[in-house]
Amino acid sequence: ENRNQNRRTEEEVAFSKLREELEKLTDEIRSLKDRRNNIPAEQIALRKAICQALSKKEDDMPFVGELIKVREEDVEWEGAAERMLRNFGLSLIVPDEHYAKVAEWVDQTHLKGRLVYFRVRKAQRSERLSLPPPNSLARKLEIKNDSPFYDWLEREIAHRFDLVCCDTQEQFRREEKAITKSGQIKAKGERHEKDDRHRI
Repeated sequence: ENRNQNRRTEEEVAFSKLREELEKLTDEIRSLKDRRNNIPAEQIALRKAICQALSKKEDDMPFVGELIKVREEDVEWEGAAERMLRNFGLSLIVPDEHYAKVAEWVDQTHLKGRLVYFRVRKAQRSERLSLPPPNSLARKLEIKNDSPFYDWLEREIAHRFDLVCCDTQEQFRREEKAITKSGQIKAKGERHEKDDRHRI
């Protein structure tokens, strides 16, 4: 009887954990259906809290991932691109005029999570764009045309994602900075990385 009671208690605890996980996943699915991007619900909620506290519009502070996508003709690179751009895509863009208030609010608030944001100043025309290689990941990305952050994003993408997209291992080994369709990355200094925690 004791053994059965212990087993029942263990099963009830396991069942409770599974129910919590189901509720989280159901909320995330509902949230994904209600929006036009795949920014996680907790990030969306964090931005909403910032905007409500500061009386700002959410459109004024987009996530990078809301403004870029893989070009239709390069859709076979979408999985590798999403892996590579994940952290950058989840970063919030804060226009210079909102920066002081956002920085103060973030500093005074326990976020219960992680937030990365970029202060974006008005672009100076003297800033020159260095073009990435023709077959780079940066060239496979499309920026939302009507975004006021277009110039900043174009420079950031050219600088951060100038990895050569390699179809073969021979090419991958030859290049100084490269990426494969399966998401293996090679950076300067011989650093290699492949993150398979999430499926492409």
